[in-house]
Amino acid sequence: MYQRGDIWTSDFWCNGDRYKKSWGAISKTVAKEKDRKFRTEVLEGKHNLKSKKVLFETFIEKYLEFARLNKKPKSAKRNEVSINMLMPHFKGVMLNSINPLMLERYKKDRKEKGRAPGTVNRDIDCIKNMMKKAVEWGFLSQNPLRDVKRLREKSEKMWVLTPEEENRLLEACQNSPQRKKGKYLRDLVLFALHSGMRESEIFNVRKDRVDLKNRFVLVIDTKNNESRKVPVNDTLMEILERRMGDQGSDYIFHNSKGKKLTVLTSAFWYAIRKTGLTRIESEKMIRFRFHDLRHSFGSRLGMAGKDLKTIMEIMGHKTTKVAMMYQHPMPSHKLEAVKTLDQVPPIFTPGEIEEEKKVVNLRR
Repeated sequence: MYQRGDIWTSDFWCNGDRYKKSWGAISKTVAKEKDRKFRTEVLEGKHNLKSKKVLFETFIEKYLEFARLNKKPKSAKRNEVSINMLMPHFKGVMLNSINPLMLERYKKDRKEKGRAPGTVNRDIDCIKNMMKKAVEWGFLSQNPLRDVKRLREKSEKMWVLTPEEENRLLEACQNSPQRKKGKYLRDLVLFALHSGMRESEIFNVRKDRVDLKNRFVLVIDTKNNESRKVPVNDTLMEILERRMGDQGSDYIFHNSKGKKLTVLTSAFWYAIRKTGLTRIESEKMIRFRFHDLRHSFGSRLGMAGKDLKTIMEIMGHKTTKVAMMYQHPMPSHKLEAVKTLDQVPPIFTPGEIEEEKKVVNLRR
């Protein structure tokens, strides 16, 4: 509460909404009493803010403008895809009329049409974020879709390379058909295995972001928009020293024309096929993906006994929940873990246990 001239005004925030009301030229004591009563009524829900009336399709234009300006191009493009799917269901509806039941019907319709849960969830995330922005921008007093649940997705099948599989994959990458000037696949896979970086992060590594003296690679274009320094081990050092000497591009990995990579070469999938890195699970064929190199990196550090905090900082994870998704102990590692119990001596030998039973029986 504050006073300007003779006018007293209450001005405060509650649950993300701003409430402001002038009391006129009254005494400070009366203004305080009115302010106290006003705050109590707001907490009791007696002063709901009025929503601005705007059509769904009109607000979309504002949201997409925000997305293109503040999000990564790929994320903004994905929002456009979701909005194209949402439009037939919500076109002509006032923004303040959208409710959870409408979104539940959308989920059901998309699912019945055979859309994957992950695809539908992208749409749900998009519209929920739109409504969140509508609250921030004063179009709504609250987000009615805040508590709508996403569809349950099947657990993503991860794959951690064994040393034997790694050797076969690297050999296949070396022999995989590539243009002579753009022959980089083996280095690319080995770089991912020893850095744990995402595919797009590796593609964006410029030479001026590599510090060989202090042994780190500065990663700027990250998924969570926070830069980090990835340490360089001896394997990475050998790759970087060799590729830094290439004068044909500003990027560590580039195509035959020296330009930054934007998509994974088909030679990778050729190598996966030649290596036989596929398996059948629940009557569905699973093949090794480039992102599984990142899972292999995180899992190997975990199996080597490195602490989770260190792994998180190297990989750029913000929460332990996400970090644990990249920890997949191999069966051999689990077996070695339980074998350590074989080394623990028993408290009693079989003979001692029998003697103990005799003593107990005598006491009875």
